[in-house]
Amino acid sequence: DRYIFADQYESVFPNWNPWQNMDDMEKIEYYNEGLVRWAGLFGQVEYKNDKVSAFLQFSGSNQGFQRIEHFNDLGPDESQETDWENILGGNIKGGANYNINEKHNVFVNAGYYSKQAAFDAVYINYGNNLNPELTNEKVLGTEIGYGFRSSKFSANVNLYRTSWKDRYTTVGAELDTTGDGEDDTRGTANLNGIEQVHMGAELDFNYRPLDILSFQGMVSYGDWQYKGDVTANYIDEELNVITDPDGNPYQETLYLEGVKVGDAAQFTARLGLTLDVTKRLKFDGGVYYASDLYARIDATDFNFEDHKGSLELPSYTLTDMGLNYLLPMGENKTVNFRLNVNNVFDELYISESATNKHAEEGDTVYDGINTANRVYFGFGRTWNVSVRFNF
Repeated sequence: DRYIFADQYESVFPNWNPWQNMDDMEKIEYYNEGLVRWAGLFGQVEYKNDKVSAFLQFSGSNQGFQRIEHFNDLGPDESQETDWENILGGNIKGGANYNINEKHNVFVNAGYYSKQAAFDAVYINYGNNLNPELTNEKVLGTEIGYGFRSSKFSANVNLYRTSWKDRYTTVGAELDTTGDGEDDTRGTANLNGIEQVHMGAELDFNYRPLDILSFQGMVSYGDWQYKGDVTANYIDEELNVITDPDGNPYQETLYLEGVKVGDAAQFTARLGLTLDVTKRLKFDGGVYYASDLYARIDATDFNFEDHKGSLELPSYTLTDMGLNYLLPMGENKTVNFRLNVNNVFDELYISESATNKHAEEGDTVYDGINTANRVYFGFGRTWNVSVRFNF
């Protein structure tokens, strides 16, 4: 028989008191403080006349990071407390709109954002180790569009592209450095340079053929994916590169090129209408369609070349309807009754997946999706009623 002996600790939260003093708690595995101080400034200027409107927005910030180690004794040669690491960041954004005439306009926007890294990217390897490759995340976005207005029809169309680069993540592993087949060294790969690119096109419109009837619609197409692979050496607690028995550095590579970004539908469309049945009674409804929806993913799961990418979830269509009745209650007073019914036909659909497990031969599937995934189904038919008094 095999016995495992371990200390047991009684919970210090018998009443789940959120103000319990941390000094009274047993410390297990780690105990440190992360301090962040921040200072910033913001400004914006605008210009407008009958033809042109424009703006320029800018901001700057300084974030200071300090880590205090309470769990491990770093010895007399090292301080338990780091110096403050101050990092500058900021953004600048500008845009302009030009009215060609009363019906047509064009617009353009662009922005650049230098974002300070998160605390875990500043001090790495669960210690007071300053990241030697510390860099700000960088976001560059551009947009160009066109608008049309008339008495019965209006529409906007725009094209966009956003790049979010120099993101950071870590991977830990037990590694064999002696060649005896035993994993004897714990290493961490600090992966910098992860980039996502989001680009697409959007259209929205409103058409009123009759005074009592109008149609509203939108279409959004996106192509959101990771760009490029990233590689990093495994390092130990002293930031030394870990090598195999032949002296080659252990490396971790994330094969992210072309992997789809998950957790949001990349193609959506909606068509709705509003009908004034009487002067007081109004009906509205709409049909919404979503596809190119991928599971939520973790970039560190793509550490082998022949992966299958992001799991695509089934598309779905939802129908919503509503009624609005306005009841006069005297001079400048009204009562507004509103009924909403969402997902009228009680559509059963997967709204998101927290895991990314593709179906293999022999797996149990639901609508083509491996049932080993942890998915979330959307709400079925729901309704609500509201009353509003205006005076």
